Amino acid sequence: MFAGGLLLGVTLLFFAIWLQWTEHHGWPHDTFDGDDDIEYRRRRKKSRLLVNVLIGICGALILAATFAGVGVVYLAAWSIVTLTLVVIVILAGLDAFRTHRHHQDKIRRMRKRALDD
Repeated sequence: MFAGGLLLGVTLLFFAIWLQWTEHHGWPHDTFDGDDDIEYRRRRKKSRLLVNVLIGICGALILAATFAGVGVVYLAAWSIVTLTLVVIVILAGLDAFRTHRHHQDKIRRMRKRALDD
């Protein structure tokens, strides 16, 4: 159980760092080059920073629970991890909705420009 907790905690910390690094340096095939995309990218970076921090906190709490062993700290840490993961899933759903809405608006603006020309 110790090895599993150690592996899971380190994996989540690494994953949070990798996600933040990739978000900061850009994802492959990201095509946000218009003026319409500036506000969307700013909001996306802010929300994804929050999610990545929460993932990192989950990794740190799992490591704390692993080293503390079974007891009050273990129970509290895993309870917080469970609730935090629920929040992460909700935030990811909101991010997907925001991205979908942004792409719909972008396509609508492109059609309007094409028809105006």
